[in-house]
Amino acid sequence: MINVVEKIDDFKTLNEMGKSGGVVFFGSTYFSRMNINELANNEEMGGKIYDRSVQGLKLVDSFKLLDSGVYDLNPAKVFVNFGEEECASENFNADEFINKYEWLLLNLHRNCKNSKTYIVSVVASGKNASDVNSRLESLAKETGCTFINVTKEAFENLGFEKVFNVLKPYMRVFPVSFAQAMQMA
Repeated sequence: MINVVEKIDDFKTLNEMGKSGGVVFFGSTYFSRMNINELANNEEMGGKIYDRSVQGLKLVDSFKLLDSGVYDLNPAKVFVNFGEEECASENFNADEFINKYEWLLLNLHRNCKNSKTYIVSVVASGKNASDVNSRLESLAKETGCTFINVTKEAFENLGFEKVFNVLKPYMRVFPVSFAQAMQMA
């Protein structure tokens, strides 16, 4: 069981050292295991990266962490990744999940007005995940977000590194220089 109060306190403590205008990763198990800060160490992102993901966190519980996990950092970009735990549930309700995701996005838009939001696909196998990813892609278009599908890369060898490489162009908080563009080619 996740101790949300403890996580809120942890995030508040970390935020005292944080700077606004960075990139926040807010999600569940996949993001929490990805070690995004380690992967980004050798990259020029132009801003700070904050991982506010929690192992096993469900979307319904994520609302309690928005203030300390996202809003307090006033990010330039937010990457959201929820759904693994929900899609694995026997009594999963896709309509209810999408409605909650839409509510999360609305709250992000209201409280992070100068922020760009990216929805990262659910990293899970099975029909539920496939259907949800299709609906999340549509939701992204409806809400002015960008959908990033990392499902294929996540299940390959070295998945975290490959997913990071897919996310990397979206993570930059400044335009790519010519030299950086040539390195990515």
